[in-house]
Amino acid sequence: MNDKYQINDICGEIRHKVGREIVNDDLVYSSELGDLRKDQSKISKDDCEVDESSLQLLLRRLTSGKGRTVIEIKGLPTNKEWCKGLAKELKKKIGVGGSYKNDFIEIHGENYEQVAKFLELKKIFFKKIGG
Repeated sequence: MNDKYQINDICGEIRHKVGREIVNDDLVYSSELGDLRKDQSKISKDDCEVDESSLQLLLRRLTSGKGRTVIEIKGLPTNKEWCKGLAKELKKKIGVGGSYKNDFIEIHGENYEQVAKFLELKKIFFKKIGG
């Protein structure tokens, strides 16, 4: 039996059990390619490039209730790959942990001046806010 017919039979059973029509019988997810429903034409080359000289990041020191210090970098561009790369490079250069999440980079520890120096060397403009 052809695979396409097997898939159509399975989709027919699912339609019957769920009680609603499946709009598209095509493959929607692949373990190699991810979500195939995303429209790749919406991603433009302008979104992939970041002009570092036009950025204005906000750098601030935060302490949580347990007394641990975290350096937070806000004002990042929408390009997640660039932001993840910057976070990785920053963590590796300073030798600390941290992460990129919720549109900001979080660096663990008392490394305020080292983070500022790193951004200066990359010629990324930043503003220190808070303590």
